[in-house]
Amino acid sequence: MVLKKVKVVVMAMLVSFVAAACAQMNVEEETIKINGPKYRIAVVEFRDEFSGVGGTAAGTGNAGRDVVNAYVNLLNKAVGEGGPGLKTVGAGASKMLETALVKSGNFEVFTRQEMDKVMKEQALGQSGAITPQSAAKVGQLIGVNAIVIGTVTEFGEKKSGTSVSGQTMRALTGGNNRNQGLAGMLLSGGLGFSKAEARVVIDVQLIDTTTGRIILAESSEGKESSMGISIAGISTGSSIDDTQVGKALRKSIRRLVNAISKQMANTPWSAKIVKVTGRDIIINAGMNSNVLPGSSFLVYKKGEELKDPSTGESLGFEETLAGEAMATQIMERVTKAMVKSGAGFSTGDIVRLKPEPVAPPAPAATAANTAAPAAK
Repeated sequence: MVLKKVKVVVMAMLVSFVAAACAQMNVEEETIKINGPKYRIAVVEFRDEFSGVGGTAAGTGNAGRDVVNAYVNLLNKAVGEGGPGLKTVGAGASKMLETALVKSGNFEVFTRQEMDKVMKEQALGQSGAITPQSAAKVGQLIGVNAIVIGTVTEFGEKKSGTSVSGQTMRALTGGNNRNQGLAGMLLSGGLGFSKAEARVVIDVQLIDTTTGRIILAESSEGKESSMGISIAGISTGSSIDDTQVGKALRKSIRRLVNAISKQMANTPWSAKIVKVTGRDIIINAGMNSNVLPGSSFLVYKKGEELKDPSTGESLGFEETLAGEAMATQIMERVTKAMVKSGAGFSTGDIVRLKPEPVAPPAPAATAANTAAPAAK
């Protein structure tokens, strides 16, 4: 009788705890695929702005800052491809995003070394605070379509659980500690369920390098939970560890990749002329960007910058159609195209894919065509 009551108590607690855990489960999204040439993109190292973080993960003697050391040590293990030596959570997160963008197959990702070199030469972002304007300028100089800047705003763990002491178990079941087996253990030492949850939130801005405008502002959350059971003080299951932190971070990164892919799929792909030779032009996109032989391009001359008179915000540039060209030779990072029409092309001119012709709609059925045949 006591064992039956114990089972009822255990099952009630387990159902309640599992239901609460399942309610927080996230459904994973499939990676979105973009057809056509790959977009060229770069990621600026993310900043750390979560609670308790210092400037870096180096030991400082300050308990509030040194708590980050534990997280970064776990992150260095979880990132894997990031390798040793990451100094901040943001550095690891941005490295993971770079890798995920490459694996998506939608992007040609430019290395942070290329960006850092340009930023140093141009004295941009020396304070560590990259603005959309400075990011756009770097993007234009290294020839990418967009740049991602962001911050890690939450990175930590939360533990919760429920327990029933042996005394409470005996009161609930009317038993005593002379019972044998599982019932005896529960009545003697009690029962507990615990849950540890890793949670990561990354806020990013996607900058169009042509206009300097923010075309996407996204907050991406990743969670990963583990459960444990303790019987009479003996614990099973696992608490939060480097795997949990890594999984939560990767979930956040996967959501960012999809959000960026959705936005870029609705943004016209573009490249630039790097050289003009007679009736041929060479553009800064090739096999790495999935450019195909025979692709048709429209070439635009970049004109005056358009600014909002009230805010001074850049609204883009005037563009004038200069002609058309067709890809004839695809190399690793550049493409040679033959000019089909137009003249006066020069280095820096904008190249976009020529839109495919839209098929005319099928003719609507007329009343005469749809009328039922007359009875004979």
